Amino acid sequence: MPNSWKTAARFFVIVGALGLVVIYSMAALWRRDPAVLFWTTLLYFSYELGINVLLVTAAWFGLRARRWASTVPATALRPELAVLIAAHNERTCIFDTLESVFAQEGVAEVIVASDGSTDGMNEALVERFALRPDPAVEHAWRGGSGERLLLLALPKLGKGGVLNAALAQTTSGVAATLDADTRLAPHALAALADAFRDPAVASAGGFVYVRNAARGPWLVRYQYWEYVKNFMWRIGLAHLGVCLQVSGAFGAFRTRILRGIGGFSGHSLVEDYEVIYRLHEHMRLAGENYCVEVVPDAVAYTDSPDTVPSFVHQRTRWFAGFLQTLWEYRRMVGNPRMGLVGTLMLPIKCVDAILPVWGSLSLAVLLAATLHGSAAWERAGLFLFLARWVVDLALSGVMWNWHRRLFPDRGHVLPGAVLAAHMATEGIIFNWFRQIAVLNAYSWFVRRVRKWHQPRWGVASTTPGSG
Repeated sequence: MPNSWKTAARFFVIVGALGLVVIYSMAALWRRDPAVLFWTTLLYFSYELGINVLLVTAAWFGLRARRWASTVPATALRPELAVLIAAHNERTCIFDTLESVFAQEGVAEVIVASDGSTDGMNEALVERFALRPDPAVEHAWRGGSGERLLLLALPKLGKGGVLNAALAQTTSGVAATLDADTRLAPHALAALADAFRDPAVASAGGFVYVRNAARGPWLVRYQYWEYVKNFMWRIGLAHLGVCLQVSGAFGAFRTRILRGIGGFSGHSLVEDYEVIYRLHEHMRLAGENYCVEVVPDAVAYTDSPDTVPSFVHQRTRWFAGFLQTLWEYRRMVGNPRMGLVGTLMLPIKCVDAILPVWGSLSLAVLLAATLHGSAAWERAGLFLFLARWVVDLALSGVMWNWHRRLFPDRGHVLPGAVLAAHMATEGIIFNWFRQIAVLNAYSWFVRRVRKWHQPRWGVASTTPGSG
């Protein structure tokens, strides 16, 4: 058997087995077979709860290790840092973002890579910062605060393409990516750069909070809590050496390593997610000592989708990009050369690949049990639902308590009672809605969709991976 087939076989075995479980369960739902449906739903709930327990436990060990870890010697120099901002028609928000960047210490360069902007953003930047044409770089203007701002007025290349154009221009040791609508908290970039005093750090991500939760609708408030949990979990995943995501909204890479692995993908729907897979694979195969870190003191704030259509579109793109990335790197699944990334994290991701279908099926089972089932079936469905809700709520309470104690200076966007209400109803409302919202991603994956629409832009992107 060719080696490529051997590596792919692990992927097909995991996903195929789970697919058969889902198909068999759907047939049982059609036949109204309560025994099969009960055990299928129990298996789904057990998996989700098991993963949540694993993430919370990993976060505890990660936070504990962070508390007792020795700091990097003061003699280790903080590397110079460049901020790379990919922007397409971001005139309404980019000036607030740049204001927060220029207020930071330790920023050597700020490169705005304009991805075929047509809303007057380029002209406004030139005027506001008195930029001058750079004779050394085509279609570039330089100036701004301390001559640190470089504007690249590029044709439409997509987000990965313009980030690579910006990467080619930087001379700094660390390249941080920042979304054009994301504002930085004070000292955020210094904290992020400090992580790279450790020569083993290849990439590091900050904490991104949802800033429009207080004034936003129910959907945004759920996303606020979701973001807090996810970034707390990443502390644990980084501690285990299996962190697979550094948010493109606010993350950083050692420049030589990012260039060495080819920069960002020009064809991925989630270029920030795909590049971490590639980084893990490259560094593992090269036998290099490295880590992907999380820096809780590097804080940024962004807006999240506040309407159902924009949320569904964003999550469809994210999940379709996840499926594309998992398929592209299926050779890593179960591969012992990839360490825990290959033997632990990626098998879990294979299960996650069918989770929306499995979860939607379980919701259908619960509804069927409640509306049309026998008394025994109703009791079983209610028991499963309540058991999951109680454990989820307990784990959420633990995570929020850790966050509140570790970061007491963080202004909590939501009042305590409002946040508690959303934590208590997350498992009843948001978790199910989130599973259903991404079902169209399978169609995107099969059709190999490579274009997407950013709601605040007002126009659809027509280039792979743009945004």
